[in-house]
Amino acid sequence: MPPSTKNLPKPGTLDNGRRKIAAAIETATLDSLSELITAEMARLLSSSSIRLFLRDQLTDELYCRLGGATTREIRVAPDPTSIVGYAAMTRTRAFAWKGGLPDRQYVIAVPMIAGSDLLGVVELVHAPPRATIDEERLRVFCDLVDCIGRRLQAVHKTTVRSSPYDYLLQTGALTPDRLREARDRAAKSGRSVEHVLLVDLGVEKPALGRSLAEHFACPFVPAPGNQPVAAELVRQFSPSFLRSHAVLPVSRKGRAIHVIVVNPRNLALLDDLARHLGGAEITVAVAVREDILAALDSIVGRAAPAKAEPKKVEAPPWEPAEPAAAFAEIEEETGDDSGTIRLVNDLLHAGMEAGASDVHFEAAPGGGLSVRFRVDGVCHDHRTIDEPVARTVISRLKIMSSLDIAEHRLPQDGKIRLNDAHGQRVDLRLAIMPTGEGCEDAVLRILPQTSALPLASLGMERETLGRFQRALEQPHGIVLCVGPTGSGKTTTLHAALGSLKGPGVKIWTAEDPVEITQDRVRQVQVNPKIGLTFERALRAFLRLDPDIIMIGEIRDRETADAAIEASLTGHLVLSTLHTNSAPETVTRLLEMGLDAFTFGDSLLAVLAQRLVRRVCDSCREHYTPSPDEFQALRAQFGDNAKFDAMKVDRKRLQLVRGGGCELCFHTGYRGRAGIHELLVITPEIRKLVHARAESEAIRKAARAGGMMLLKQDGIRKVIEARTDLREVLATCLSEEAQGSS
Repeated sequence: MPPSTKNLPKPGTLDNGRRKIAAAIETATLDSLSELITAEMARLLSSSSIRLFLRDQLTDELYCRLGGATTREIRVAPDPTSIVGYAAMTRTRAFAWKGGLPDRQYVIAVPMIAGSDLLGVVELVHAPPRATIDEERLRVFCDLVDCIGRRLQAVHKTTVRSSPYDYLLQTGALTPDRLREARDRAAKSGRSVEHVLLVDLGVEKPALGRSLAEHFACPFVPAPGNQPVAAELVRQFSPSFLRSHAVLPVSRKGRAIHVIVVNPRNLALLDDLARHLGGAEITVAVAVREDILAALDSIVGRAAPAKAEPKKVEAPPWEPAEPAAAFAEIEEETGDDSGTIRLVNDLLHAGMEAGASDVHFEAAPGGGLSVRFRVDGVCHDHRTIDEPVARTVISRLKIMSSLDIAEHRLPQDGKIRLNDAHGQRVDLRLAIMPTGEGCEDAVLRILPQTSALPLASLGMERETLGRFQRALEQPHGIVLCVGPTGSGKTTTLHAALGSLKGPGVKIWTAEDPVEITQDRVRQVQVNPKIGLTFERALRAFLRLDPDIIMIGEIRDRETADAAIEASLTGHLVLSTLHTNSAPETVTRLLEMGLDAFTFGDSLLAVLAQRLVRRVCDSCREHYTPSPDEFQALRAQFGDNAKFDAMKVDRKRLQLVRGGGCELCFHTGYRGRAGIHELLVITPEIRKLVHARAESEAIRKAARAGGMMLLKQDGIRKVIEARTDLREVLATCLSEEAQGSS
């Protein structure tokens, strides 16, 4: 049991409050139990929140209504993936921590059981500064949960509506087996479940209407085609939109617009309607999908038959590598249809075929969508869709990554795992961001599961590669790879691990995410949401007898201290950092507050790198540089003696430039190459680190010792006909600001 919490109500106050709440529970309705009673309990126990989860009698899921019966629900499966699900599965009290320090929350879940029947689970959450609960408050909480369970038994038969068909089930008009049969028939025939119940199974429409009305807490319209409809409302929407969402705008009264829909809890659709109608207040009624479509046929005309398209060879279907639970039900909630699914699949397939690292979905205020691909570090327009598809596309992406489809106000992050057209696993990292006028943008980072490259294939100069390999051969110390996001740091470190792994070497890595997998390398996916940070993983690795440790990124002082500690205790530590140059990395870490002597003694080398675009092989042309262009190369190199030592003959030198073609999006560049700057910690540089010298002093000492700057390595790539000077200067512009050229 966790320690007692300070500054909470005294025991006498707890008993008085418990008696008042228990008395209120005896006459409470289901809605007041879910809202008012749980709120009073939260205040009494000084908790962050208390939520009532009820058991769905048909599916055994647990659901919690947020904000009342007419808003969205949270549904939880009775399994160990959540504390509520675990309490329901084991039918015992469950305790857990959620989140990491300093924001972690203490959670208690208590099941409500009547005989052998599970009624539901009550969840209590304590957050800082009250993230504990003592035994007295736990006793009061459990007593009140028992009171709620007894009250639920009394109201369960007449109040609980966990599915649209509960009234039919409870009155005997429908059995669970027949409902499952109706759902199977509906899925196979493309009809709604309600239509199957009415036509195939003989359920009477008044009974079905009452069941739907009670569940959605709104009127049921048995014949939408007989309703008087305001034509000016219908004309504000395209017929395809009305049919695809099965929505019929009926009337306007002041700012209130009355519509008939299939699912009154489809908040995304209701938000779209309100925004399209100038922020109107939407009131809803429910009807059977086929009845709404029949009414639309009589009002806006029948949909034109689809034109036969010429057959074409399509890529294999993009299916989730791990099937999502209750996927069909989620699609029905969001109005997602096969057209949206095909559109998203086509866009992802096109992005993969184009070699994109990111796919950008940008919503327009009118509901249109612009799609751009980032290829070789540069964004290119791919497709602009004028139809109002942005909301459904974003909802589809949210479904694929198990995000909250009803949340449109906050950023969200998720992950999708797919099999590509060749059957290879591809991970996609999704980021959702709200934008103006209630729209949302999305960016998908494509992370194909690739194998590690050989270290010699990274494009390092021979001398740089040899010095880097000698640093990796040391038994202990720290080797850092630095640069901006997307500069290939992870690829370089995995290439280093590939050169080091073997039967006699134990390697552990902590990454976010795991992009490259290797045999004989034990890889861990960090998860800050549950407290598994880089620093915590690194300290755990020390108890697992490693030889080499790779940490995905040093983000804070704690991780840096742990890395130094690991290196000083006989381990080789590899990691990354976001800095502009190798010398700057040293001063940046010292500014974090590291001890200059322990850090200086542990650091072996810092490799800074960038990716420059290669001149396209399909449209490249060779040419001899003019004297002015050759002199510009020499001046930009910044060291005349080293440039002359390369013995470059201008008259024989062949540079390349791209003319632009379809394969390179008419940019002249296709593919990328690495440029590198390796700072090896020599005794002289170690003395500068101990003295906390400025980065410029460290840079001068390193250059005197033979370090080649990023720009200098880039110019060597120009001379080798891999790229051009314009691309190198654009990539290394930040170095000029530091006065390093």
